[in-house]
Amino acid sequence: MNIPYQNMEIEQIYTQVLSNPHTSIAICSAEENEGVTSLAFSLAQRNLLAGHSTLLVDLNLYHPALKSLLAIDSISLPNIQPQQQPNKTIQQLSTTEVLSTPQMVCSNENSIALNGVIAPTERERIMKLRQPGVLEQCIEEWLQQYDTVIIDTSPLNRVNAQNIPPERIACACNGAILIVLAGQTSEASVNNAISKLRNANAEILGSVLNDRDNPTLKNELLREIQRIEPLFCWLTNPIKKVINRSRLLALEV
Repeated sequence: MNIPYQNMEIEQIYTQVLSNPHTSIAICSAEENEGVTSLAFSLAQRNLLAGHSTLLVDLNLYHPALKSLLAIDSISLPNIQPQQQPNKTIQQLSTTEVLSTPQMVCSNENSIALNGVIAPTERERIMKLRQPGVLEQCIEEWLQQYDTVIIDTSPLNRVNAQNIPPERIACACNGAILIVLAGQTSEASVNNAISKLRNANAEILGSVLNDRDNPTLKNELLREIQRIEPLFCWLTNPIKKVINRSRLLALEV
């Protein structure tokens, strides 16, 4: 799902949570496929349009979305190092070395290039990121180079040994946004996700209702009219004009 960054809904979210620079935001959801990555991409693009340097970090280990645009095979490059550096153990790595360095990234659903950090794959690095203070130090160092850090997280209710707990990520950030897919995510699932965030002392900035599968009455009426349009085009055109001009149907609920 691709959400255009120029949408008015994105503008409203941006104004409320990202109008001030030097902040870190975690985008969370209760279940998978609720639009976390799409919202993170859109907010990152809108923030860049406002003139703020932005870093998009993929910590959604349940379904990683970011991929590097410069996937150059290091074997094909000439070795210009004067001497081979000894390999470090995971314990010897600094906080910035646990994750990949920021680079140009995109996703399968969005070809826009952004500065980002791809998801880690080695279990040892994931376990180190779970240690208290490590992720906080990473975010602090990122904010020295970027105005805003936006982090894509795994679903809160999908417990997996390979994941970094999303409530842990949300606690390390300045705030978290919870996105909910209308008509699909149950109330119990949302309440459980909110409880996890609160128990982790994460600051919930607000929730976003994704109406992808829950269209407005106006859109539903127009869709139904399109079904009979081939047979009754002389009737459907006047009805569509009435619906489009209706102020009542244009109101947001």
